[in-house]
Amino acid sequence: MADSLDELIEELPDNAMIKDARYEASDIVFYTGNREFFLDNDDVIRDMVSRVKKRIEVRPDPSITNDQDAAEEAIKEIVPEDAGVDQIIFEEPFGKVVIRAEKPGLVIGKNGSTLDKIKEETYWMPEVDRVPAIDSKIVDRAREIMTEGVEFRKEFLHDVGKKIELEKDVGDEWIRVEGLGGFRQVGRSSVLVQTEESNVLMDAGVDTSRQGRDAYPHLDVPELDLKDLDAVIATHAHMDHVGLIPYLYEYGYEGPVYCTEPTRDMMVLLQLDYLDVARKEGGKAPYDSSAIKEEVKRTITVDYGEVTDITPDMRLTFNNAGHILGSASAHLHIGEGLHNIVYTGDIKYDQTKLLRPADPKFNRVETLILESTYGGKKDKMPRRDEANKDFVKKAKETLENGGKLIIPVFAIGRSQEIMMILAEEAEKDWFDFPVYLDGMIWDATALHTAYPEFLSKDLQNKIFHEDENPFLIDNFHRIGSHDERENVYEEGPAVILATSGMMTGGPILSYVENLAEEKDNRLIFVGYQAPGSLGSRIQSGERSVELPNGKEVDINMQIDTVTGFSAHSDRQQLINYVGNLPNKPQKIITNHGEKSVSFDLSSSLHKIYDVDTEAPPNLESIRLN
Repeated sequence: MADSLDELIEELPDNAMIKDARYEASDIVFYTGNREFFLDNDDVIRDMVSRVKKRIEVRPDPSITNDQDAAEEAIKEIVPEDAGVDQIIFEEPFGKVVIRAEKPGLVIGKNGSTLDKIKEETYWMPEVDRVPAIDSKIVDRAREIMTEGVEFRKEFLHDVGKKIELEKDVGDEWIRVEGLGGFRQVGRSSVLVQTEESNVLMDAGVDTSRQGRDAYPHLDVPELDLKDLDAVIATHAHMDHVGLIPYLYEYGYEGPVYCTEPTRDMMVLLQLDYLDVARKEGGKAPYDSSAIKEEVKRTITVDYGEVTDITPDMRLTFNNAGHILGSASAHLHIGEGLHNIVYTGDIKYDQTKLLRPADPKFNRVETLILESTYGGKKDKMPRRDEANKDFVKKAKETLENGGKLIIPVFAIGRSQEIMMILAEEAEKDWFDFPVYLDGMIWDATALHTAYPEFLSKDLQNKIFHEDENPFLIDNFHRIGSHDERENVYEEGPAVILATSGMMTGGPILSYVENLAEEKDNRLIFVGYQAPGSLGSRIQSGERSVELPNGKEVDINMQIDTVTGFSAHSDRQQLINYVGNLPNKPQKIITNHGEKSVSFDLSSSLHKIYDVDTEAPPNLESIRLN
């Protein structure tokens, strides 16, 4: 067990004047009543961190902070006007002031010099958030939720930290994993990891292409009691991975959700949209917006490469998964070197215009839980530049013939990839057409501009230079109402990006209903279509379909599929990913793929790497130690 907080306080110098010492999840925070110690404590804290192996921060007690009005005035004088400060938010219980700005680098200053000056002038601990380059009321609301309930959050984080620090019992240490969803199938991903000490759930998704109980993970298994669940890990903000997390809070779970910062923001957007779509289509979601608020208040963000204790015997590390903004593969270090599990979530082991490739460089891996969406023998994707050319050729053909190009897309990832291609074409003489963004695409794109550090280096640099930001070109137009949609139907050639990507709901259905019968129009699939979904049926050749509203529609427009844009790795990329792990795993478990594909990849990895592999069904429990 680590040193107690009281023991650590005793090691601090007499002038530290510690008013309070608390856990913030796996971190330790000292609140000092001495301004000098607040400003100058690096040597003492550095030595303590190296010994206790925890992040430690010194923050000001309210007794030494400047009045908020005076502090805000000082900040406005210190920070250059060019920084574009949008909001200054004081979180008094944490001794923090959050500065939201268009150019965070100017708030930080060279080597943190401006932040240091803010500390010296105000005696508040400054933090900086980037304001999205695109305005979005939904993004603003999501961030408002995150700043609500600060007093609650302070106590919550402390309670989480106390549980993490509990002394472990001595006994026969064992580890098991069980797939609650997403095994031998795509959708409703969820994995339960259990030890003698801990119960951790990795992802809890919704399969939006299914109805009833088949749409949700098996959270009713006897091994899982939500009141005994220690932590939830969200790998990325797609509904098939995070769609059911708020439900946990309505049925007994009170613990933390661990994810990256962009994933936190994105999952709030998608979950709110999920409720909105359910309401508009007369359905019923399994939770309401109050459950999303409970989720956000308990979310703990973790950066790539940051090691975080999440239970008494588990440490979590995230690596970039290359799938969507903020997506992560989760590494669980269990016990003192007892076992290491990597759950890839969804990965893209290839450079794209949007993101860097997935990072397989973990310290150790004994068990790998590997997605297999495109792991079959026939799953070979064309090169990305070939896919781009194919897409542009079809787009040009359609638009120059006076038709509309309709593209069903996921709001996150695929939309922005296509937007970047269109932004490049907008620099050429032939492309002078409007691009309409319908659904959550605008809001998701706004968040991409708020987190450029998670994007590819090239795109990151463009976002830093406003005149080069591909998401800000004049061709892009947000569609936010029925009347605006009606205008699009009547106008001339245009590109329409609309959700949902598998045509299971959302505004894409309106465009199909109103534009599908025109032969000059064209629909291009650029993403995975789950078996049984409307998108899959149209892609497979059905030319008369019934929409969810009961209307029969004849499909006379051209239907095409352009492969190569997938945010998933193909078979060879998955094989390469395994080969580039730091060591050969003892066991590989395939998931997130149709049954035959999961078996195919599992068998091939066994032959190639001479390692034990499995493609288990949902609800099969596997003991790892």
